[in-house]
Amino acid sequence: MFDAARYDDVATLLQLDCNVYWPNTRELFRGRQKLIDVNKRYPGRWHIEIVDIISKNELVVSVVRVYSKEKEQSFHATSFFKFKDGLIAEIIEYWGENTSPPPWRIAEGLSETY
Repeated sequence: MFDAARYDDVATLLQLDCNVYWPNTRELFRGRQKLIDVNKRYPGRWHIEIVDIISKNELVVSVVRVYSKEKEQSFHATSFFKFKDGLIAEIIEYWGENTSPPPWRIAEGLSETY
């Protein structure tokens, strides 16, 4: 639904009082409508590829790759979904920009790109 920008449909998956945390920017979105609104207003068109999903009991963890329509920007997001009564009650999302490693790590042979 997010990949197709069907944000109003996403609301059917969320508790009315769902809280969403973005620790990287220390933001809290209280209530499902604020999550819907921030996604509707977010600049540009974004696509999402699922990398991995793990679930256990009332917790689901997803790792996704998010990239702009022109593929000029790319991020990875790791999200923790907590469920209550079959709906998402809380989301904690960590975002990281996909970029090149610092040259010193490559030059010193500490890492390699893949």
